[in-house]
Amino acid sequence: MTTTLIIATVLLAMLALLGLMVARGLWRRLTGQHLKRDAFARHRAMIEPHLQTRYPPGEGPFPVVVLFHGCGGVRQIMDDYAKAATQAGVAAVIVDSHTPRGIDYEAALAQVCTGRILWGRERAGDVHAALAVIGDDSRLDSSRIVLAGWSHGGWTLMDAFTLQSSGQSPDGLDTVPQPAFQGVQGIFLVYPYVSGPALARRRTVVPPAPIEAFLVADDGMASEHEAAEVFAKMKEAGGSVTWSTLGGVTHGFDEPDHHPTSKLSYDEEATLQTRGAFVEFLNRRLDPKPV
Repeated sequence: MTTTLIIATVLLAMLALLGLMVARGLWRRLTGQHLKRDAFARHRAMIEPHLQTRYPPGEGPFPVVVLFHGCGGVRQIMDDYAKAATQAGVAAVIVDSHTPRGIDYEAALAQVCTGRILWGRERAGDVHAALAVIGDDSRLDSSRIVLAGWSHGGWTLMDAFTLQSSGQSPDGLDTVPQPAFQGVQGIFLVYPYVSGPALARRRTVVPPAPIEAFLVADDGMASEHEAAEVFAKMKEAGGSVTWSTLGGVTHGFDEPDHHPTSKLSYDEEATLQTRGAFVEFLNRRLDPKPV
């Protein structure tokens, strides 16, 4: 055997081994085996200090909407929707999933938005943590809850529902409080990501409450076609799901402070339309008292 052939054989063997390692890593991540499972109480303790709760005027208990940000983390958009909620008599809980994990804005854009870290099925544990905290807050009515998610936040919610329907816990958790999603009266989604590794693409479930969603035509970050397919299957399975598609805007159209290098753009008209629909949804599903 010549030296060249030996080298080629070794290189091919190394490439094959590398391919097997990559495939094994991907398989472990797709099946939730890449993280050691921990107690729910520890996860709640990690997330709870990073919940921002905004209350309407008065004593309560108030109905509540839980806001799950997109892949970039907590931005002004969350404050804008929280303000709209409290003005309608609904408390708002903003869930910061990045800070407790040591992820800043630049790292989020580079790693979360590209799918390198923190998939929806892992972040799904934050949904259960937020609901547990709400249940212990006497100023909040845990029987009247709406869950709202933007982009990655929508992926998170959809994965949380899918895992629960399959009897599985979110990645990294050994268990979650049961019954899960008790008190959830509605789900509001804006350009949710349900492509690629999103569980809702592979498993059709009936959502725990009615869904209203806003999609973006020709969305290059979260396919509206794949989202519509998922919603249609949910509806066929007996779920209450409605959605509409906005044209002439980009993904993140309601976020006013995009990164300077971003190709996404803010659209005030579409933002006001969607935020108005958000408040109307809260009124229908939660029946808050006028402020």
